[in-house]
Amino acid sequence: MVDLTEARLATPQTAADFSFPIATPYAIQVEFVQRLFETLERGEFGIFESPTGTGKSLSIICGSLTWLTHHHARAPATIDKDDGRPVWVRDYERKQRESSVNPDAVAREKYENWAKSVRRKESAEQRERKQNARRVGAVRAKASKRGSEQSPHNSDDEVVAEYHSSEETKGDGEYSESVRKLLHARAQSRVYEDSDIDSDEDIDQNAEPEEPSISKIFYASRTHSQLQQFISEIKRTKFGHATPCVTLGSRVQLCTNDEVRTGCASAMLNERCLEMQQNGRSKRCGHLPVQRTPMLDLKDHMQTRAMDIEDLVVQARKLSVCAYYGARASVQQAHVVALPYNMLLSRSAREALGVSLKNSVVIIDEAHNLVDTILATHSALLDARCVTLLLDLVQRYFKKYWQRLRGSNVVHIRRTIALLRALDKYMRAVKTEDSRTPDVLVKGVNEFLHDAHADHINVFTIDRYLRESKIGRKLNMFADRQVGSNNDAEKRPRAQTAAGPQKSEIAPATAVAALEAFIAGIGSPDRTGARIVVRNGAHGVELSYVLLDPSEAFGELRREARAVVLAGGTMTPATDVVEQLLPRFGRLSRDTCSPAELMKLDPDNARLFSWSHVVSPSHICSLVIESGPTNTPLKFAFQDQQNTLRIRECGQALAALCNVIPGGVVVFFPSYALLSKMLSVWRENRIIERIARRKPVVTEDAQNVLSEYVEHVRGPHKGAVLLSVVGGRLSEGINFSDELGRAVVMVGVPFPSLASPELNERLTYYESIGQKPTMSTVARPAEQSMGPRARSLYESLCMRAVNQSIGRAIRHRGDFAAIVFLDARYAEPRIARKLPAWIAGPNQSVSSCKFGPADRLEFPDGVVRVTPLVGVPDSQSISLSTLLDAQHLLSALLTSFIINTDWLLSHIQPHTPLTLIANQAQSTSSLHQNISWCKPEFVVPNMQIMHTKLMFLVYPRHVRFVVLTGNLVEEEWTVVQNSVFIQDFPLDYTRVFSANEFSTSLALSLHDLSVPYSVVARLNHVDFTRARARIVTTVPTGGKRVHMNMESYGMLRLAHVVDQFNTQIAEEWEPDARLYCIGSSLGKLDTNWLRDFYMCAHGWDPQSLALNARASIVPENMIDIAVAFPTHSDVATNVYGKPAMQYVMAKQNVYENPKFPKSCMFRVQPRVNRTVVHTKAIVARTGERQNRGWVYLGSHNFTPAAWGRLQRGESPYYNNYEMGVVLLDVKYECRSQDCVSKIVWENTNVVLPFSPVWVPYGRSDAPYFNPDIQ
Repeated sequence: MVDLTEARLATPQTAADFSFPIATPYAIQVEFVQRLFETLERGEFGIFESPTGTGKSLSIICGSLTWLTHHHARAPATIDKDDGRPVWVRDYERKQRESSVNPDAVAREKYENWAKSVRRKESAEQRERKQNARRVGAVRAKASKRGSEQSPHNSDDEVVAEYHSSEETKGDGEYSESVRKLLHARAQSRVYEDSDIDSDEDIDQNAEPEEPSISKIFYASRTHSQLQQFISEIKRTKFGHATPCVTLGSRVQLCTNDEVRTGCASAMLNERCLEMQQNGRSKRCGHLPVQRTPMLDLKDHMQTRAMDIEDLVVQARKLSVCAYYGARASVQQAHVVALPYNMLLSRSAREALGVSLKNSVVIIDEAHNLVDTILATHSALLDARCVTLLLDLVQRYFKKYWQRLRGSNVVHIRRTIALLRALDKYMRAVKTEDSRTPDVLVKGVNEFLHDAHADHINVFTIDRYLRESKIGRKLNMFADRQVGSNNDAEKRPRAQTAAGPQKSEIAPATAVAALEAFIAGIGSPDRTGARIVVRNGAHGVELSYVLLDPSEAFGELRREARAVVLAGGTMTPATDVVEQLLPRFGRLSRDTCSPAELMKLDPDNARLFSWSHVVSPSHICSLVIESGPTNTPLKFAFQDQQNTLRIRECGQALAALCNVIPGGVVVFFPSYALLSKMLSVWRENRIIERIARRKPVVTEDAQNVLSEYVEHVRGPHKGAVLLSVVGGRLSEGINFSDELGRAVVMVGVPFPSLASPELNERLTYYESIGQKPTMSTVARPAEQSMGPRARSLYESLCMRAVNQSIGRAIRHRGDFAAIVFLDARYAEPRIARKLPAWIAGPNQSVSSCKFGPADRLEFPDGVVRVTPLVGVPDSQSISLSTLLDAQHLLSALLTSFIINTDWLLSHIQPHTPLTLIANQAQSTSSLHQNISWCKPEFVVPNMQIMHTKLMFLVYPRHVRFVVLTGNLVEEEWTVVQNSVFIQDFPLDYTRVFSANEFSTSLALSLHDLSVPYSVVARLNHVDFTRARARIVTTVPTGGKRVHMNMESYGMLRLAHVVDQFNTQIAEEWEPDARLYCIGSSLGKLDTNWLRDFYMCAHGWDPQSLALNARASIVPENMIDIAVAFPTHSDVATNVYGKPAMQYVMAKQNVYENPKFPKSCMFRVQPRVNRTVVHTKAIVARTGERQNRGWVYLGSHNFTPAAWGRLQRGESPYYNNYEMGVVLLDVKYECRSQDCVSKIVWENTNVVLPFSPVWVPYGRSDAPYFNPDIQ
């Protein structure tokens, strides 16, 4: 693949041999540079994949420049082989070698001698000019005066020079290709290759000799910032001080004439520059001096060090020369040439720059999109407005100058006008066709020319004429001066095009450039690998030349260069890249290739190297989540992207991920349409609010998206979520290292849209490579299914974009991140195997998983359940084990009147810290030592009791708030039935949430119970936003609470909660409620207490009224309270016998007291027949239809000791510690006035262990009097 007479270089073995600037490079860096050295030495085509953060750029520099240094120092070959040639030929070659004749050295010496001569001559001229400054000034003044008397411009510079094509030049076809190239090179021996200077004063009599070119490295990347970073890396190494490096750029980056830069738009800068070269000396650009010495000085500076664009511009300004032409002039002797993709991949661009790849090495970095870049570079767009403008412009130009045109210019301009007329006529016809004609047509190039009636026009000669004659510049000058003339502008009619209404004016230079690019495409000798896409849109007809096959453009580059290397962090999948660039059955003409070139074009000789990441596998967590928190499948194919259920599920999954992932989370979506749809659904369902409570959400369309995102991540929030799109501005070239990218989440699989005709044609063409050609023009994808090769390419296009996006994280050895795929399709083998090796390689795998119970809030909105009964299956019950979830429980606060510690601890792991509060502290098992007992304050110990039944359970990412009606003893969870209110709340120790009514009430309740501050302080990190229940507590009167607001407890607290509810629904208070009050203990009730409670149940504070005033407002006959309590027969006949009977408390003397309101006693109808109900609850029905109200659940029995007794002129008296919750705005479904069949709160059924049925006691009924308390 290289010259066989060239001695082979040995590959260095150590890092020191490659001059790494770091003491201990990564092992993969050493292997990288060794394989790179071998590839360059052998002249091969290599693809190198090394993830971002592994020192890829430094490896490229050290490996390639080490090889280049060795290559320049290699000894000339001395092979004298008897290969059958005549003896005299071998003797002559030996003599040539022995005389050490080195053509490059001779040419170099000749050039240096010429440069010295020029410097001496121009230095002498400069001294002479200074001595005769006054005389020269007078001469210039006279010349200026004569120039002012002439016309404003000379039309001669608008006339194209005499032109003869290669076919018309006699004898040209008789020469070989190499001779023609030599003649062309000698004809182009000028300082500035695209300058049209013809005056004698601008041409040195001693013509500049051709400067010899040395072997070099051409480094290409996508953006100028990447090129600048590459040069900066070179400066870090020892090569930066002695390696000539030059960066090529456009005039926009390199122009040093501030007057031109500020007074000319970027699009017109090229034309302005060329025009200033063609002007006389007085108007010529001052940074393009006639003398060669300043430019030679700039070249000398560039050949001694590595210079990026900024360095080059600064140095050029110091010398007052043009950096653009200085960079071009320095290419020949540079060791490294850095240039953007478009300058390297286009042959015409290389020729214009004077860049030859012969004997040099080409390294293309960030080459994951190389194929797409080649196709885009060689594609072109021409719309109807451009065609009409150009037809008018060329016709007017020809009409004015046709008599002054020389050579074959007339013939070629007539051909160009004929082609423009054919295109204009064709586009007008397409515009006026009926509606049955498709808006998009795809044609082969020959088919298109036939339909446009332009197949008789020699487009090849027009293409050559436009390139070689440079008539485009003349047309631009002509157009600019015509537009500048007011008379001509008024006379010229407005162009009427097939484009319909004019959107905006088109610059002539833009139109000329579009025409040249389009004709260059259709004028290609081989047209089978391209298509013409005709679009008939609202703004007119557009013609798109679409290149489908990149092999011709890349093949030219591969044949010319010694070796070609493609490097990138995400080159996977690479198989299709090789097949597209070097197809086994491609369109490349191999008839004219030498054996060495054929070896270069052989795809079997391509070498692929891929390395894993330098980070430990434990630093990378890659997951495919196939279903969300509610087990809904996550799959977002095109037909699923409107599925609201799946979109909600995706949002819930993302919210759950944000709860556990610290720092920044970058989320990529397949398209802007899907991102917009998901945002809409998430906002509607308040999912965005849930995510934002944990991490602020930033979208890609924000004005300062990156700065805003970084500010949130590194600010007080310590995290943020960035929503972006694959292929958008944040999916490439952005560094999300460390806390900026702790996770990258891919939502969906970003397959390209098959609605694109360009993509369809590309897939069809790729499928057809290697198949037998047919006579059909263009295969239509709609007429055939996608074949295996097309399917593979289609998936590769998608996965290459995915790999580029996920590469934004893990940027250095100490970094770590999660890569999460929210689409089940990523688990499919054909997709998974195209992920990069550092994610799905031998040492790393992608795991598939689903959300489990520990990953979500099981009861985020609050539910009411019942405790289980032995032997009774019940889907609405919840066991203590399920409620505690001991496997994930971190700590717990448990309060109860009675606690059976041995039974309780059997449900909790021994190491779990527990805080227990009971009416009396008890001894615990020695197996569980991590228990602390809290003792609340009792003013009258023998009378006041601790009856609160509460659980506050702490898990890694949430807490569980539980209010019970039963005690923590085995019987109350097996043989009697209780109620349980449960709600889970998010927990985040990195944030402090704002307090609300619920969190404040809970904190005060825990403080009243003497709970340690460390436990209460944890509430600051709990998000209670979704709390809808209201807490009602009672504390004993006296002690430290003497001066407290006792109206905040007991029945007065209930009155306050109900009053808020009445205000919320805007209803006036009327004593019309029906109360169904059930408990497990019967207290000392009387009519006055029932009246006070009845008024509080309506939201009224009766304490400020006298007893007779209360009686007048609520007479005894209006008190509608049903006191539900199990009768003696109900308890005695229960299926569990005596173990259940002991938990019903009623004293006979209390019931038989004359003041006891026996008429209020009602029977209990258990949910399960012949069972004992131990719950404490109040069901309140209000309104005309009695179908709404509130429900209380908790530890409060319906007794004065629990709810308090009001005392006129004094604070209420409370006896117990109690706690419960009030569920407001409850809806009832009733079978009759006295029977409630269903209770609904917050769209959830409230499950109670009894049915609220108003059945009063019969004559023989009496409460069950527990003999143990009589």
